[in-house]
Amino acid sequence: MKWPWSSLACGTSGTDIRTGLLLSLLALAMISSATASTLQAGTDVQAAIDKAISGDTIIVGPGQYNPFEVDKPLRIVGVGWPVVQATVQTPGITISADSTLVFGFKIKGVPEDSTSKFDYYMQHPATTALRLNLPNAGIIVQGNDVAIQNVALSGAQVGVYADDAVNLSVVNDTFDRCGTGAQLLNCRTGRISNCRLSGCDKSGIDVEHSSGTKAENNSVSNTSNTGILLKESASCSVSNNTASGNKEGIVLWNSTFTDVSRNRVDHSYYGILASGSNNNTILDNVAEDNRRNEIIEGFGIGISLQENSSHNILARNTASRSFNGLELIRGCSYNVVYSNNATDNTHGIRVDKNYNNLIYHNNFVRNTISAYDNSTHNFWNASVGNYYSDYRGTDGDGDGVGDQPYVIPMGNTKSVDARPLIKPCSTAFLNMDELKMALLKYARYDPEEENNAPYRRTGSMIVIGSKRPTSPPEWPDSVPLFS
Repeated sequence: MKWPWSSLACGTSGTDIRTGLLLSLLALAMISSATASTLQAGTDVQAAIDKAISGDTIIVGPGQYNPFEVDKPLRIVGVGWPVVQATVQTPGITISADSTLVFGFKIKGVPEDSTSKFDYYMQHPATTALRLNLPNAGIIVQGNDVAIQNVALSGAQVGVYADDAVNLSVVNDTFDRCGTGAQLLNCRTGRISNCRLSGCDKSGIDVEHSSGTKAENNSVSNTSNTGILLKESASCSVSNNTASGNKEGIVLWNSTFTDVSRNRVDHSYYGILASGSNNNTILDNVAEDNRRNEIIEGFGIGISLQENSSHNILARNTASRSFNGLELIRGCSYNVVYSNNATDNTHGIRVDKNYNNLIYHNNFVRNTISAYDNSTHNFWNASVGNYYSDYRGTDGDGDGVGDQPYVIPMGNTKSVDARPLIKPCSTAFLNMDELKMALLKYARYDPEEENNAPYRRTGSMIVIGSKRPTSPPEWPDSVPLFS
């Protein structure tokens, strides 16, 4: 069932926007069903919910309220920012029904506290034996087609917690000083948009084992760990977000078929990080000023592919004023790095212990070292190569391609770009199929350990084995950065 509010436009902030949404909700409540009613909650929201019928709208005025559970399809609309105080293992609001809307509340949460949680369970053993795994949440969602809009959550272990929910919509909400802002586990087609998340201890947005989730137009700042985390998830979209001052801005961890596009990340150790993640598109992002001093002076990475991340397209991004603008580290293969701008970094791009990545049509401008290629076998040009601002070759025939190859200046691989560009390049239109075809055409190195089948003789028998690893390799430490 799809409720009328699912198509409402969402604003980011402002009294006028919120008032307009509230008036629209109240108007819809009056016309959406001949049998539905609009009720005033009084001082006891739970009592009003118990009396309501499916489809009703309950109006909650200003004041302080006890936690309550929505166990039938209702609209619970706060006017004047009513406040709900959660307690240990009792969320401010529990939503256990499908097709429910919660709008316009302030939820004061409870932080993670193992001692208080243990004491609670010792005092309530009969009623809570099956709830040991639930966090102290501001709102817990246990239904489908649920919308949480214009809600301000603060101080909770988890602001909004959902497990196995379909079509959850978290829109125009604020999360302040929560352990984790919004956490979606085993969810499908969820949406987190136009939210502001700040000061979280773990992650602003945490999506795990989920599919089809969209995180868009959010602002995530000053988290102690990750701004936006997608872990073991697939077919998601992370777009038009701003992540600033987090330990990591946006992270894909063992995630696939996800689009990360048009985000802005800054002042993190890692702006955008993909680890063990395949078949993703990282496109049109801006990663700048990713330098932090708390661990290593001036260390920070703009955009990083790590730990066997393969078959990804990294295109038309800007990475500037970081230690490594772009990097591919440890076992990454069959990635296309195309039409990116790496500017004013210590290393424009650092590639270490990978093979069969195609790196071409990028601009490396005013970096201390344009490129670093170590213990790898990658390809630095297709029909054309890259532009390097420190290239000093000539272009005798005027075709825009240097007559002399560009030798990758750092690393032990002795790689070259055979067709360096004389002028910076740009790309207005991307053809993903052409990029994949270029990868197949130019990146064609077969590692020796994948081609040869070693054998040994045992008595009169020949036993044939395989060198293909059955688990991820353990890489030795890289050589010094400036060796």
